[in-house]
Amino acid sequence: MSVYPDQARKASDAGVQWLRGNLTEEGGYGIPALLPHYKTPMALAAAGFLDEARASLSWITERYVGPDWHARDPQDAAAASRQCDLYEDLWLAWGAQKIGMLRESHGIYSRCRDLQDPATGGVRSRIGPDSANFYDLRSTALTGLVGLIVGDEQAVAGAVEFTLRLIADQPDQSQGFFLVRDGNGDLVTSFPEKDARLFVVGFAEQQADPLYYALGLGLTFLAAAYEQGGVRACLTGAFRYAEQCMARTDAILRHHYTGKIGWGMALLYRVGGHSEHRVMAEQAVSHLLRTQLDSGAWWIPTLYRTLEEQPRAVTLDRTAEHSLWLRLFSDTMRAEG
Repeated sequence: MSVYPDQARKASDAGVQWLRGNLTEEGGYGIPALLPHYKTPMALAAAGFLDEARASLSWITERYVGPDWHARDPQDAAAASRQCDLYEDLWLAWGAQKIGMLRESHGIYSRCRDLQDPATGGVRSRIGPDSANFYDLRSTALTGLVGLIVGDEQAVAGAVEFTLRLIADQPDQSQGFFLVRDGNGDLVTSFPEKDARLFVVGFAEQQADPLYYALGLGLTFLAAAYEQGGVRACLTGAFRYAEQCMARTDAILRHHYTGKIGWGMALLYRVGGHSEHRVMAEQAVSHLLRTQLDSGAWWIPTLYRTLEEQPRAVTLDRTAEHSLWLRLFSDTMRAEG
């Protein structure tokens, strides 16, 4: 077996210990914002620190989750223009399910589930009566992943249909990968230039900071759906999403969205057995290992030239995320080996 699973587990453990060392007794980090907190419950739960994960989730829900079960940060100036605002909710539902806070998990997940289009299986990108009916890969694939965990077969089936059709309907790959469908089920290929990265994953030479993790979520969800349900179309679709990732190999493996790609490729290797996917997974993990600090936290060199420039909230957010992806990669590869 490769040494990478052991290295990944050691790095994940160090990251989790750094997070625990920064938690207050109440379960927060002393920062009045949702950003540094919402991934922590899942990261701690996956590492087995259930009491601290519950304290973290309780701290978050008391401050940011409203009576409609949607998480809002009133201090987040970008939230009003965000095209995908279910992302935090789904992370919280995932963590709540993992730690057994089923009331919170059901409430938050059901809110997201209500925004799934019964016709296409896509999940709404935004919340509110004035929002455009856009259905995007990120919300849909993450809803599907959480649906697999909570046992929502109908939601999973819809998300599978949307995710498979999205890649089947892509035009010429040189244009990039379009992420969003409209209320009629058509790909959204026209949008304001300032919002382009929210609608299409381009190539590094075409687009600043492409949302590679959207492709990673599509890949991971379909591989997980195949592993659980055995539907061959899911495996075929996962291979196609992997091809989209591999077409961007040089950039995608040295990126702050690399973790999702690593876990997804590991899952795909486990269910598909193709060595190139294992190699991609290990290369993604190698990047995360190189960018971890001695403290256990992560510096994101693709976003900040120096650690001093990186806000503490970002350090907390990415440390929780990378710790989780490395643990999931390690668990996946150990199970395969």
